[in-house]
Amino acid sequence: MFLIVIGILSIILAFQRPLYDGLHAPRLVISAVAIATMLPALIAWMVNRRVVWLLERKPETPGDGQFALGRGLTIVQAVLGVSHAALLLGTDWMLLCGQLPMVGAWPVVPGLLATLPFLLALSLVWIVTYPADRAVRQIALEVNIFRGKPVRPVWTVGQHLLFNLRHQVLFILIPMFLILAARDVITIYSKRIVDWAGHERVPDLLLGATAGLVAVIAPVILRWVWVTQDLPGGPLRDRLELMCKQLRLRCRAILVWRSGGVIVNAAVMGLIGPLRYILITDAMLEQMEDRKIEAVFGHEAGHVKRHHILFFLLFALISGCLVTVLTARTSPGRAGPPIDRAMFQIIATIGGVVLLLKWGLLFGWISRRFERQADVFGARTLALSGVPCSLPCALHAPSEIDSAGTQAKETFVGRALLGRRAPLCSTAANIFSDALHDVAVLNGIPPESRSWRHSSIASRSRFLQKLAGDPGATRRFERLVSRIQWGIFLGAVLSALWAAWEIRLWTVLGRFWPGNA
Repeated sequence: MFLIVIGILSIILAFQRPLYDGLHAPRLVISAVAIATMLPALIAWMVNRRVVWLLERKPETPGDGQFALGRGLTIVQAVLGVSHAALLLGTDWMLLCGQLPMVGAWPVVPGLLATLPFLLALSLVWIVTYPADRAVRQIALEVNIFRGKPVRPVWTVGQHLLFNLRHQVLFILIPMFLILAARDVITIYSKRIVDWAGHERVPDLLLGATAGLVAVIAPVILRWVWVTQDLPGGPLRDRLELMCKQLRLRCRAILVWRSGGVIVNAAVMGLIGPLRYILITDAMLEQMEDRKIEAVFGHEAGHVKRHHILFFLLFALISGCLVTVLTARTSPGRAGPPIDRAMFQIIATIGGVVLLLKWGLLFGWISRRFERQADVFGARTLALSGVPCSLPCALHAPSEIDSAGTQAKETFVGRALLGRRAPLCSTAANIFSDALHDVAVLNGIPPESRSWRHSSIASRSRFLQKLAGDPGATRRFERLVSRIQWGIFLGAVLSALWAAWEIRLWTVLGRFWPGNA
């Protein structure tokens, strides 16, 4: 869902008028708004009925209902994204929002109004699918009772709606609207900025710098969007802080992520140590053993130590640079013959398809490899923390021969256990796999259910077990991820140089260089 939210907000950020000539009459535009708002909710209602029927008629196989819910929500999200993208790009809805009385040139307000149908449609989807979500979470509650773990009532429809708005919309909406506000203010004063700076590209550079600043400070904002508090003192906190020292992992705080006891998850956010937070949900603290929580914590630490957040930002930078090149090549002030609107629409459509494929396919493929690398790192942290090895193990029995026929001769101790060449401890891999399975069961997710960004829990567990039994496969996988990261880095550098060439960045910097004032 977060990618759809980003996509819709990006359209509002990139375009202040529709790209295509579609609906212009206000009545037709309002009708299109109503259809885009109600159609996803109608499909979600049908999905909800199907899921509830499966769970009631086939209680012995709850996985069928859980799978139907996941697949149905994927369809709903696709309809939601396509319908609202068509509304923004093919009707005068954004123009109407700017022409309403008392709106005019006010920063942010037109963009906020333009998002209201999307936000309303999302809210309706969550409301009509609440019975199915409640039924799935009821199964997880019964599992907790059977395990003798603390239980809480399944959340109400209001709590369900508020949680989703906070965690699937607001954590993206607030940073994006800060950028939108900067865009609107820069647009209003663009002539003055250009006159002062002496270069027409300075407003674009200011907007890019603002987006970079928002990306850095966003974690401080988001810790208050999500309900959090510092992890209380105790043995678990002491072990997690010791792990941070062993890993040389800097973070501002370890936080309890308040979910009402219904979400078993963890997360990390923040590019730099002073503004980085690691979050663990209240349900994970209540339902899972400390050793497994340490395993999940190690997974989140892996995202930081393997620099996944940085590479995701570089991946996004490539998109920004491509948009900059497209803008420079199609702007009225460019050299060469003018580009008519039809040609601009064709170029923008091709660029949009490229970005859609980049984020819809390539990003998911990369993200799944990064998640598996974080799993490997999480298992490595368990070995570093001294988990007793009780299984045949390539790490603790280095004389064994791997599948490539190579005899391992290296001994890994201390921080070397975290190295990309080090084998995995079989016991640590088993503990981490059990932790993944617990996360799936406690969240009501079928272990075999595939995820676009994370793969299925079962496949991740099998992959980890495979690596634990084959040190050669571990090294090959780590090399693959290294090549991916180098590819992202080189792509970011080349696209940044291309964008700099298109906007003649050196002429902009020359305006502010000492001695050129």
